[in-house]
Amino acid sequence: MDFTVENAGTTIACREYAGPDVPSDAPALVCVHGACVDGIFFDGIARELSCDYRVIAYDRRGCGESGDAADGRYDLAAQAADLQAVIEYVGAPANVLAHSAGTLVALELLRTNPAVVSRAILHEPAVTGEGAGMGAAPILLDMIAAGKVSRALRAFLGAIGDPDPEAPKTTEAEAKHALRNGRCFMANEYGPNMTYAPEWEEISVPKAVAAVLLGELSIGTSREAGTRAAAEFLGCPLVTIPGAHNGLRDRPAAAARAVRDILEPQRF
Repeated sequence: MDFTVENAGTTIACREYAGPDVPSDAPALVCVHGACVDGIFFDGIARELSCDYRVIAYDRRGCGESGDAADGRYDLAAQAADLQAVIEYVGAPANVLAHSAGTLVALELLRTNPAVVSRAILHEPAVTGEGAGMGAAPILLDMIAAGKVSRALRAFLGAIGDPDPEAPKTTEAEAKHALRNGRCFMANEYGPNMTYAPEWEEISVPKAVAAVLLGELSIGTSREAGTRAAAEFLGCPLVTIPGAHNGLRDRPAAAARAVRDILEPQRF
């Protein structure tokens, strides 16, 4: 089921996945996607989890079917407000599953209004081994400032890569908005959001983060250091799952089993 939520004049497109045996008032699991993609990233795992939960995957502002930011804002405070609006629409508090740069949105909401989040699961947070923002490459910032956003996007995607040999090819649904998603991130989020440093002490106090996930194929990469640091700062378990950085998309059945195991006390 598709629906939209309005926040500060911006239309946020959402998709709900729920099996026939899931009560309409069951607690929701809201999914927050990372950079250069949209909510379709979660399509596989959402279908896996829809037997047990009301799963909501939304497109962040400027991505997928969502509108551009009506207020021109793409900072994490605005993004966290969008996430809160989605949660309140489907019923707060809700569980949250966030990936990569989307974890920064979840962390900001946990800092500002943790009451709307029941339990959060973060897959490979976009931070360094010191728990700081991953930083923005000056050469990419220069490209963006010069209006060469597509060139900056190609360089960014080429640098991050994905070492999972079992990663599926891009689907038609993913390709539909791929350029818009990537350009939106590079033009509006790359500089400020990649230098965001979470306020770990404030975020960890409510103990709302149930676990931090690390892809087995990310072990030995720079992503491992940041993921382990996040788990340590948050005082929560670190759980390894099959796949690499995009394991939530690439290995949906295995990732869904891990999510169920973590949220087992929350199941109805």
